[in-house]
Amino acid sequence: MSSWFGEGTTATCPYRHGARSIDRRQDPAVLGSANRLVCARPRRGRGVSPIWTHWATSSQLNSFRLPLHDAGTGLSGLPLGRVVRGTQFVFDPFDAYRAGIVTSPNVAVIGSIGAGKSTVVKMMVARGLERNRSAVILDPKGEYGMLAQARSGVVVRLGTSSWWNPFVESEGDNLNFLTALISTARGEHLSDIERATLEQAWRSGACSHSSRPMESLWRTCSGVDDAMAATVRRFVMGDLAGLIDGPGPALTNTAALVVLDMSQWWLSESLAVAALVGWNMASHRLADPTVPGYLVIDEAWALLQNEFATTWLQGAWKLARARGIANVAVVHRLLDADGAGELGSASRSRAVGLIRDCSTYFLFCHAEGDLGAVKETIGMSELEAQYLVALPRGSALVRYGTSSSVVHLEPTLEDLPLVDSDGAMR
Repeated sequence: MSSWFGEGTTATCPYRHGARSIDRRQDPAVLGSANRLVCARPRRGRGVSPIWTHWATSSQLNSFRLPLHDAGTGLSGLPLGRVVRGTQFVFDPFDAYRAGIVTSPNVAVIGSIGAGKSTVVKMMVARGLERNRSAVILDPKGEYGMLAQARSGVVVRLGTSSWWNPFVESEGDNLNFLTALISTARGEHLSDIERATLEQAWRSGACSHSSRPMESLWRTCSGVDDAMAATVRRFVMGDLAGLIDGPGPALTNTAALVVLDMSQWWLSESLAVAALVGWNMASHRLADPTVPGYLVIDEAWALLQNEFATTWLQGAWKLARARGIANVAVVHRLLDADGAGELGSASRSRAVGLIRDCSTYFLFCHAEGDLGAVKETIGMSELEAQYLVALPRGSALVRYGTSSSVVHLEPTLEDLPLVDSDGAMR
């Protein structure tokens, strides 16, 4: 049993010290039989205070189905809320990684509409900014402007107020991203001939050195491959104009918080392209590994459902630790990933793999019909499933590393104006 939510057996007696779940079968620090009063010797670790927790018999724990006391993560800092039957809940993906609580800084926030997903994201980012961290938020619905205003950030409207030049890497990296971008825009893989044509046009037009890279590519492709030219034209004067090509200088910004407002593409077929460009910009903005940063992808289904985007993203996601980036994917439900392909397909495996590469999950209330996808993707005990469908608004089942806590969010007075998503309903 990896946490106090797991299904009990006669050989397992769960106790948690801080953020660590301890299995009596594997840890000599735990003594006694399954029905005797037992405890775990406290250990000291980076960022985790030595706290004695969960004194009870295993039969009592199985009966209560809740720990007598949950010490949370044991991390220090401004809390996100309070643990049910426990203390304040403090969580920061970078601190948790340094303390050995999680194996990756990547976070998934999953739950129904209005359950509290954007609230916990805003609180987490706000607390990180107070510690001189940086953040880029891909905001397809225009919900994070107030956070940017309150935290001296900037709101960038790609396609309206500015454009981003992603072609600042090596030619190989530029072409890989360009291929992913064109494939996403077309909704189909490029053939070997089409890719060769694209590469030749890119190099012969010296597009990476042009002040208008996509305009140069469009003119080079015209008359050589009309279908390719038609796709590239969309980035110059079509529905994707202003994303990665435009008049005037390209965007440069060094603000600690950048919100990419992509609401003009919300619910359009071009949202995946806009999100992919936003991801590229965010990765460059957060490139300094000495300054930890959050890369928040709200409505992440736009990328998870696109096999061309997930192919490119898979490598970037796995480099989170090396780059000092915490990827935070926000989705309504894990069924959102079903659009990535059939069960067992490579595209679906990549989408599910991105979620599985998270070490922390904030799971808000789910409909009972959505539990199957959760169990398939990240695994879940029957007891966890019971909690998940009964969680009230503003409460989450938080799984971090091998541990779990039920947390009720408690925004501070400073948080309240930032997290209010219902202002228009009053």
